[in-house]
Amino acid sequence: MAAEILTEDLLRISLQRLSREVVKTYPQFGELLAQNMLRTCGLIPDLERAAHYRDLGTLLMDLGRLYLAEADELSTVDLPQT
Repeated sequence: MAAEILTEDLLRISLQRLSREVVKTYPQFGELLAQNMLRTCGLIPDLERAAHYRDLGTLLMDLGRLYLAEADELSTVDLPQT
């Protein structure tokens, strides 16, 4: 039980930090991330929490694809000739 609480607390802290960083580059995802994060907390039934975790995971994967695409774009930019 203590490990489960610790894991949830670490997840919540990580998601809060991620949410603050995401807002800097993708403001539209910041609010969604915060809302979904809040829906995973609290005393709600496991099935409902599982659905919220699924939504949150999907959002994180979509966000990851955006960041990877941006990284690919930046890495293919031609460097100025010196």
